[in-house]
Amino acid sequence: MEEQLRKAQEKMTDAATQMMSEWLNQVLQGISSDPVMRELWSAMKIGEQPVHRVGVDPYQVLGLEKTATGDQAKRRYRELAVMLHPDTAKGKGTEFLFHLVTAAYQQINRERGWQ
Repeated sequence: MEEQLRKAQEKMTDAATQMMSEWLNQVLQGISSDPVMRELWSAMKIGEQPVHRVGVDPYQVLGLEKTATGDQAKRRYRELAVMLHPDTAKGKGTEFLFHLVTAAYQQINRERGWQ
């Protein structure tokens, strides 16, 4: 029984890791195709300051549609926070992603007047 439980937990962990990897790839592809982000990266490489203010779509970061309900946004944020929090994440280097997800959720909260 314990072996079955362990295998089920491993499957869930693998599925969550795969889902997170796919989500992160989508976010990074979206960011890399943004002309403002490309300009920022180019400017950083040659030491210039970017001309435009750079922003990231908080809904894209959380993997949500702009029409998502408050409950959907809250649920998605909590799922990602548990997966990415440095104290609970299985992998290393998730602190930046955790902060990115938290900032995105806070921005959605401000936009919708939840705070």
